[in-house]
Amino acid sequence: MTLLEISKHLNELHPTLAGSNGFVICDAVNKLLALLESCYSIAETSAIQNQHLRDEVNRLKGENGKPQIKPHIDTSYSTEQERKEAEADLNPPAIGFRLSKGKLKALSENGIPETVLEKLSAIKNKKFADKYEFIDEVTKFIGKEQTKAYGKLLQEYGRYKKRSRKSKVVNIEIDRKQKCKIDKSILPTDASFMGYEDNVVQDIIIKRDNILFQKEVYYSPTLHKSFMAKVPDGYEGGFGPGIKTEIISMKYINNMSEPKIVASLQTLGTIISPTYVSNRLTSSNNMQPFIDEKKDMFNVAREVSSFIQIDDTGCRVNGTGQYVQILCNNFFTAFFTVPRKDRLTVLDILRDFEPRCFIFNNDTFSLLEIFNVSSKLINEIMLKIDTAVYDENRLNDLLNQLFPNPKQGKNLRLRILEAAAIAHYHQGEDHERVNILVADDAPQFKLLTRYLVLCWIHMGRHIKKLNPIVPKFRDELEEFQKKFWRYYSKLKEFKKSPDEVKIKELEEEFDELFSTSTNYSDLNERIEKIAKKKENLLTVFKYPEVPLHN
Repeated sequence: MTLLEISKHLNELHPTLAGSNGFVICDAVNKLLALLESCYSIAETSAIQNQHLRDEVNRLKGENGKPQIKPHIDTSYSTEQERKEAEADLNPPAIGFRLSKGKLKALSENGIPETVLEKLSAIKNKKFADKYEFIDEVTKFIGKEQTKAYGKLLQEYGRYKKRSRKSKVVNIEIDRKQKCKIDKSILPTDASFMGYEDNVVQDIIIKRDNILFQKEVYYSPTLHKSFMAKVPDGYEGGFGPGIKTEIISMKYINNMSEPKIVASLQTLGTIISPTYVSNRLTSSNNMQPFIDEKKDMFNVAREVSSFIQIDDTGCRVNGTGQYVQILCNNFFTAFFTVPRKDRLTVLDILRDFEPRCFIFNNDTFSLLEIFNVSSKLINEIMLKIDTAVYDENRLNDLLNQLFPNPKQGKNLRLRILEAAAIAHYHQGEDHERVNILVADDAPQFKLLTRYLVLCWIHMGRHIKKLNPIVPKFRDELEEFQKKFWRYYSKLKEFKKSPDEVKIKELEEEFDELFSTSTNYSDLNERIEKIAKKKENLLTVFKYPEVPLHN
């Protein structure tokens, strides 16, 4: 809201405030509070901008700007805590009951008679699966009347969270067995053999394994040529597969420096140079098998997965700002470092960096209309193109004809490139393209796939960023956030057992939740924006396996 709009609203409210109707006055007060909130927001933004300008003026004078001192408050907008609480309701921790020695002492301090506690000591440390079993047992010892009097307190102090620890031994693979003999001289004369008791102990053996390969050599006098046997695969270059893989593990799993890797291998009696270790970790020839493996993994993931999740984060490469794109789902995770994060780059990643191809068809022209390209330019493109698939060079020739001046039409050239590339991607085989992309609402992820699934965590974060100063608005914001995460937990429950009846109920609840109207105008704007993304947020109804958050 601008200052001019605020002034206009105040003028409109002036006659209303002069009236005597209580309901009208109440409504006017709510509107005044909304205007106050808008004024505070404008003042806060202006203060930041003014300080920025002061700092610039000071720098031009050769002075320093205001130091960046972070406030002693939590400015994080993460919604992880809210998500965990919403999901905890679906899987509450298992609760048991037990009266330990410490609990009985605490109960004594809270007023339960010693005579009652003496009777309860008979079930000390005994575990009960639920409160009903616990109360039944307590009643046997202290009677109904005293159970009625002290039952709540006993439940409160007796409850504990059951640990869901699994036995480690059953998962341990046994490599060898060894019988442990007892010193029979310490046994009494009447001792008899009763069998064995198992005791599993884990250990590892790390030792040198230097091999002398004796390779057969044959010589042909007629050909004047020698023939020599090869060493087994993996043993080329003077080091075996154990050392080659251990160098990678030490670096990327154990986070060891190269000198420490060299020292560690040398302690085992291996003669190895720092140069070899460095080349093993950095040379393109040594890294190529991992690059090929990643490529194969990503191609298979596109074929077998119904969805792929994507997000990006900034990084530095040789001092230059670039971006890491993370693609993953339940089966894989792949990282791609790229100089840009635009729509064409994301499309390149989804196509595994195959050469770019472009086509002009109905899909292309529909996308150009979505990109707000003028109908005049679209008609001009139609006259100049053919139905063949264009490569990047040929399409750039076409664009040079449309925009002879290289300084003009930069954005239009990009939109044409994007539309033609996306259209070509859409007509690919099912196993070659991603149909469901889980991402945030960034523009580079839009229009690439059939379905774009938006992240509920990001939506919740936008709401959490609101920070009203009016207490009434804070209460309304808190109440809406509770409803938001309650609805999220219902969607999580739906994923476990989806059915048509639940879909209808949840759709109606979505419409009701995101048509909520409050007195806090910024919250209303946020609710309205989320409501428009209904289709992207509720793809889970068609594909329950797709996650709700990225």
